[in-house]
Amino acid sequence: MKKQLVTLGAACLLTLSSSTLAAENSKPVAMWTCEDFLSLDESYRPTAIGFAEALNKKGQAEDSVLDVDGLEKITPILIEVCKKDPQSKFLTELEAAWKDIKKDM
Repeated sequence: MKKQLVTLGAACLLTLSSSTLAAENSKPVAMWTCEDFLSLDESYRPTAIGFAEALNKKGQAEDSVLDVDGLEKITPILIEVCKKDPQSKFLTELEAAWKDIKKDM
């Protein structure tokens, strides 16, 4: 699995992404349901996944590494899972999807 370091530019992207996401959804990512995730424009969904993945339990950016290749794999899987149960917790489904992907590697 390839990993790329998050640079200052990527940190800025996360900041911009969070403000963009906030415009559409005022709830913190930690409180999102799948329905909140699905309400995002399709082009923002991978960014939301990357942002959610970088957060720690306290809702602060933690990781200095972001699995960009994994985002391409997990996005369609997460969309499919969320369409089946829109009321499920987004972060719970995200964590489960990452576990499934890592088993297949």
